[in-house]
Amino acid sequence: MKLKLAPLAVLAALAATPALAQTLSPEDFIHRHMDFAAKGDAAAIANDFAVDGASINGGNAAVGRDAIRAQFAKLVAPRPGGGGGGMGGMKVDKIWSQGNVGFIQWEAGPVHATEVFVIHDNKIASQSVFMSGGPPAPPPAK
Repeated sequence: MKLKLAPLAVLAALAATPALAQTLSPEDFIHRHMDFAAKGDAAAIANDFAVDGASINGGNAAVGRDAIRAQFAKLVAPRPGGGGGGMGGMKVDKIWSQGNVGFIQWEAGPVHATEVFVIHDNKIASQSVFMSGGPPAPPPAK
């Protein structure tokens, strides 16, 4: 019986190795990112980033998963007064990629944005958000 289980254990170990892990396209990462944001799941968003990944949003930069988790916890948290949180009001116009770089264009009321995701080793190395319209952003926290 032990000999019959050994091949299964080897197959299970091989399936768990990074070499056989599913490789996601930049578009896959963007769709996951949007799904996690809609659910308000800042931890899942941060886990898609490289350990030393960077998220640049307006004048605020977060480097490393802990900082990214904290940044997104503020962005996707429920709103005061019981508002939904997540990415409410966002309308996605287009998602596409070129090589290992994914792009999303979206709008939310007067705000229009393009986000750029650089994927490396099946993780988000960096995400940059470029926005126009809407009220001016507050100055970065010191």
